[in-house]
Amino acid sequence: MAQSRAYSYIDGALEHKDSLSNTEILKRGHVQMTSTGTGISHSEKTHGKHPVHFLQIWATPKQRGLQPKYYTRYFGDEEKRRGFVKVVAPAWSEGADLRRDGNEVESKGDAGSEMFDTPAPVQSDLTMYATIIPPGSQEREVKLLGSKGYVHLIQTSGYNAGEAAGGEIGIGEVGQPGEHLAMREGDGAYLKVTSGDGAVLKVENVGDTEVELLVFDLD
Repeated sequence: MAQSRAYSYIDGALEHKDSLSNTEILKRGHVQMTSTGTGISHSEKTHGKHPVHFLQIWATPKQRGLQPKYYTRYFGDEEKRRGFVKVVAPAWSEGADLRRDGNEVESKGDAGSEMFDTPAPVQSDLTMYATIIPPGSQEREVKLLGSKGYVHLIQTSGYNAGEAAGGEIGIGEVGQPGEHLAMREGDGAYLKVTSGDGAVLKVENVGDTEVELLVFDLD
């Protein structure tokens, strides 16, 4: 089965190589999307001396037999601290940029990173948002336009094999005003959108540490 894969939340450095002749060092803030299409081989490994922590996310494409593609985008932490940032979007959606390295490229100096103002295009009905919420911030909102969604609170405080701990958020359940669901680092929650014109998801940091989360808008 052909699939698309996107990385988000990279802590440390990840070295990517593939059969399309792409070799890249991905760092914090990078989102890398590979559309496997008719076939691609790839490898990843930790780059440097420090451990790497990253999320690898797979999505089933709407169309089979496409040519393999590779895209890289960068979204800085300060941008995410200001609100929800659209980091992945369907390739056919308004504003999608199908060039490998996005639309606007700006040097970030010694960090060796680049800034892109368009989401990574994916061959699926998937839009993904990322945000970082400091403690004491106001409640944030994002509108889901698909029929379902998923929220994942990233485990940023380190590996934990026990019960969820670390940062904590409260989310307003879609279509259920006044009801809230508490989530800790590493937790995920599926959402069902019952309204035909979408629904607003409300998120609040209810803990005492900064949290980072992803929201998936799916059809």
